[in-house]
Amino acid sequence: MKLSLKEWPLVAFTILVQAVAGAFVLLFSLVVINAHHFFPSGAVRLFPLFFRPVLGLLFLMGLSLIISLFHLGQPSAAYLAVRNIGTSWLSREILGSCLFFAGLIVLSAIIYFDMSVSLILIIASLEALLGLSLPYIMSKIYRLPAVPAWNNWRTTFSFYLSWLVIGAGYLPLAFRYFFSARSDSALAGQTVSLLQIILLISIVYLLLFDQVAGFFPLKNMISAEKISGLKKFSKSRRWLLLLALLLSFCLSWSGVSLCLSGFLWPGLILALVVIEEVIGRTIFFGLYERLGV
Repeated sequence: MKLSLKEWPLVAFTILVQAVAGAFVLLFSLVVINAHHFFPSGAVRLFPLFFRPVLGLLFLMGLSLIISLFHLGQPSAAYLAVRNIGTSWLSREILGSCLFFAGLIVLSAIIYFDMSVSLILIIASLEALLGLSLPYIMSKIYRLPAVPAWNNWRTTFSFYLSWLVIGAGYLPLAFRYFFSARSDSALAGQTVSLLQIILLISIVYLLLFDQVAGFFPLKNMISAEKISGLKKFSKSRRWLLLLALLLSFCLSWSGVSLCLSGFLWPGLILALVVIEEVIGRTIFFGLYERLGV
C-alpha cells in the first residue's frame, strides 16, 4: 500500500503525539497510585525519579512537532495555524500539542531542580489532563461527514487505543530508570499486567471492529477493491500484537525486576507495537474515500 510523501508526516506526527501523551499519563498514574507504597513517609525524592522518562518523552514530543512542519506548505507560517482555535479542531490540535510540549519542558525543569513536590504534582496533573484530551481533539479532525470510513466512533476509539498501546509499551523500557532507586517486583508486576491487558484489548478490537479485517468492516463505506487490497496488510497487526503479548511474559520470568532492568525484551515489545501502529495508521489514511465533489 502506498501513501504520498505528504501523508507520511501525518502518520508519524499523530502516532508520536498519542504515544507520548499515553506514556506520560500511564507513567504518572503509576507514580500517584504507588506513592504511599514507595515512600510511606512522603519523601521528596518521589517525583524526581520521574525526570529521565519525562526527558525522553520531551525529546519525542519535540520531534513530533518538527515532523508536523513537513506537512505544511509554508512551515515558516506555522504559528498562524492557531488563529481559528474557536472553530477549528486542527488549530486546537496544534495548540494542545504545543502546550503539552511546553508542559514537559516546565516539568523537566522543576523536577531537575528538585522543586516542591506539590508544584510538580500540580503541573504533572494538568499535563495528564491535557494528555487525556489530545487523542479526542485529534480524532475530531478526521470525523468528516464526507469521509464515511473516518466519520464513526472507530476513529476516536482507535486513536485512544494507539495512545494506550504505545504508552504501555514504553513503560517496561522506562522502568529501569523510573524505579532505579528501589527494586520492587510488585510494581514491575503492575507494569507488565497493564501492558498485557492493553495488548489483549487491542487484539480483541482488531478481531471484532477493525475497519478492514475485522468481523464488522465498513463494507458499505469503502470500495470492495480497496478493502481487498488492505485486508492482508491489516491482518499483520494482530500477529504483531500477539507476538508482543507473548514476549511480555518474558518480563515475568526469573524475577520481574531483573528482566525489566535490561533493554532486550522491553525494546522488542516497544518496537513491535510501534510497527503495528504505523501499519494501522497507514491503513487509516489509506481508507480516505470522499463522497461527492
